[in-house]
Amino acid sequence: MKRTPRIAFLCAAFTAAATMTAQAHVVVFPSDLVTTAPACGVLKFVVRVPTEKPIPTTGLRLRIPANVTVIAVAPMLPWHADFETSKGRIVASAWSGGKIMPREFEEFAFLAAAPKKIGTVNWDARQTYQDGSTVAWTGSPQSDNPHSQTVFTAPRGACGRPPR
Repeated sequence: MKRTPRIAFLCAAFTAAATMTAQAHVVVFPSDLVTTAPACGVLKFVVRVPTEKPIPTTGLRLRIPANVTVIAVAPMLPWHADFETSKGRIVASAWSGGKIMPREFEEFAFLAAAPKKIGTVNWDARQTYQDGSTVAWTGSPQSDNPHSQTVFTAPRGACGRPPR
């Protein structure tokens, strides 16, 4: 089986121009496999999904870390987001209905409340291709199929209060 280069799949705060590396696939903005964002507050996350096979990507499922609360997703036709919930909380989002052609990528955006405490969260994803095959981006950063991570850092102000 021919191995294709891995590209970054980023899910991170405040869409910033990020440099993609050839060493990763699914990552949270703003950079590389481990990204940073301030803890506490509502942030815009962007999931970058490149197609690495010679066939289109037709679906993506993103597991939402337990200490992140999704508020809303940005509409992106023809894609449609479905939510999996548990006890009223969104635990995963699955996008379907569109195609990402080979050598192309899409970015799916959503708003979420960041954790109130500093620390690292893992973003596990499953990418589905037109032939029904899937790639699980759930491994450690050193694996062939790494999940994305976001490091939440100390907020500028006290949690719940605007910065001074």
